[in-house]
Amino acid sequence: MGGEVKALNPSNGQTMWTYNAVDETHEMLWANNWYSRPLIITDGKLYLGPTEHSPVDPKPRGAPMICIDLETGMPVWRADGLFRQTDWGGRAIIGDSIIATMDTYDQRIYAIGKGPSALTVNVPEEAQPMYTPVMIRGMVTDISPGTQDAGLKMRFPNGVPVVSDEYMSEWMLYVYKQFERPADAMGVPVKIQIVDPAGTYAWIGTATSDAYGHYAYSFIPQMEGQYTIIATFDGSGSYFGAQEITYLLVGPAVTPSGSIMPEPTAQFPMVEVAVIGAILAIAIVIAAVFVIKRRK
Repeated sequence: MGGEVKALNPSNGQTMWTYNAVDETHEMLWANNWYSRPLIITDGKLYLGPTEHSPVDPKPRGAPMICIDLETGMPVWRADGLFRQTDWGGRAIIGDSIIATMDTYDQRIYAIGKGPSALTVNVPEEAQPMYTPVMIRGMVTDISPGTQDAGLKMRFPNGVPVVSDEYMSEWMLYVYKQFERPADAMGVPVKIQIVDPAGTYAWIGTATSDAYGHYAYSFIPQMEGQYTIIATFDGSGSYFGAQEITYLLVGPAVTPSGSIMPEPTAQFPMVEVAVIGAILAIAIVIAAVFVIKRRK
C-alpha cells in the first residue's frame, strides 16, 4: 500500500535495492506513491501495477505499469496512465512474450509485446542522369493489430509511425490514449544498400526516420543502367524489422547546358580532332597552290 518495492537478500535479510512508485500527479488520496501489486515475474523482470478494488471518481490520473530489472531495481520501462489494473477483472498475465491486461481507465483489454513493422522505399520513376544526386525516401510504420482500429486509421491515415524505444511509453499513450504528442520523439535507423549495374553490392549509408515515420537519403549514381535499392530496418526492442527494395534507372550524364553528354567512345578524342583539322588545312593550301601554278 505504500508503493515501495524492496529486494531482500535471502541469506542475511539485507536490503539489496528499493524502488518507489512515485505518484507524479499527487492525486493518490493516502500516499505519495502508487500502491502497487506484483503482477508478473519473468525473464529477470518484475512487473508492477496499481489495482482498483472499488471505483473512486474522479479517477486518479497516471496509474503506472512498471517493469523493473530484478538485479538492479532500475525501471526497464514505465508507462504512466497507459494500463490501470483491476482486482475484480484479473491482473495482467503473460504468454509467449505477450502481456494481456485489462485497463480500468477505458474498460478495454490490451495485448503488449514486440510488434511488426512495415517499410516503404521510393525513388524517381523516370531515368535519372548519371552523376546527379538521387533522393531515396520512404516510411517506417507500426502495423500491429491495434493500429487497424477505425479510430486510429482516421487519426493516422498514412499509418502509425515507428519511434525509437526510449520514447515508446509516451508514444503509446499518444497513439492509444490520445495523450499529447511527444515533442522530441525520434524514429529509427534505416540502412540503405545498393546493387549497381555491374552487380556490385554496397552499403551507402543510414537514414533516421522522423516522428512522422518518414526518412530520406541521397546518393550520386556513378554508372549507367539499373540499380537495385534496398532499405532495411533491423528492428528494435519494440518492433520486429522490415525490408523493402525498389529499382532505379540511370541514363547518360548531362552537361551544364542541359544536353546529354555523348559517350567518349562515340567520338574522336580532342587530340585526334586537332590533328585531322591541321591535315585538312594543309591539304587546302596545297590544292590552292596547285591551281595557281596551272593558271600560270
